[in-house]
Amino acid sequence: MEVLGKRTTGKLLPYLLVAPIVIWIVVTIFVPLFSVVKESFYSTGFIGTKGSYVGFDNYTETLTSSAYWDAWQKSLIWVLGNGIAQTLLAFGVALLLNKASRFSNWARTWMIIPWVIPTIVVAIFWQWIFNGSYGIFNYALQSLDLIDKPINLLGHNTWSFPIVIFINTWHWFPFMAVIVLAGLSTISHELYEAAEVDGANKWQQFWTITFPSLGKITFAIGLVGTLWSFNIFDTIYILTGGGPAGATTTVPVMIYQQAFESFRIGQASATSIVTAAFLSVFAFLFIKYAAPKED
Repeated sequence: MEVLGKRTTGKLLPYLLVAPIVIWIVVTIFVPLFSVVKESFYSTGFIGTKGSYVGFDNYTETLTSSAYWDAWQKSLIWVLGNGIAQTLLAFGVALLLNKASRFSNWARTWMIIPWVIPTIVVAIFWQWIFNGSYGIFNYALQSLDLIDKPINLLGHNTWSFPIVIFINTWHWFPFMAVIVLAGLSTISHELYEAAEVDGANKWQQFWTITFPSLGKITFAIGLVGTLWSFNIFDTIYILTGGGPAGATTTVPVMIYQQAFESFRIGQASATSIVTAAFLSVFAFLFIKYAAPKED
């Protein structure tokens, strides 16, 4: 009986050890998710109130809404703009700092400062820099006689979105640079020495050695970075609130506006579910076709 009890305990022990984290995941992810799915079938207005059952009307309204697809267009521009800018900056900085030197060791420490600054702080000081009345950016342009009068860039229909992309890129590219730099440290220098002997220049070395060697890292950055960037809400909302006139209203901002400004919890829930479904399809296709092949 004692041996049987020890065997039973041994079999149950792994499940007992993982039970707390499983319960935590169920409570923090699946319970709220179930609540969102449930609310998407009701015309709930305020949080805590009970709306009437409307079936798939909320989903139909979302899929036929021009505002939703316009927000999707802006989200795609947002993801591509951030992805391209952050990737170029991250690779450029990582390659620059990959060689061990006194400067690179110092720069590796200090380059992560933009990343560790809280988003609200980043938004406040960039709002000050680009302010149309007293911002230092407008002052510099006027001092150089490049403009006649100040421009409120964050309140401009054309310039607001590129400026917000620039600010978000400045905030997050150090994180990507650190990951790429870690990947570069795993590549053997003997490969580069052999390539130099064969007459390969730096550009050829990058495309034949560096980039292929970072395949798993670039795949992870492409998948996680895209989903992460798409769902960024705080930076956009703090800087512009989705304005001016919807110029920076991405899908996450639109969902927030539906839920907490228009007080349409049911509609916001349906929009969230539809968006999550599209992102899940993207993740599936990206993993299927972009995943690096095992050697």
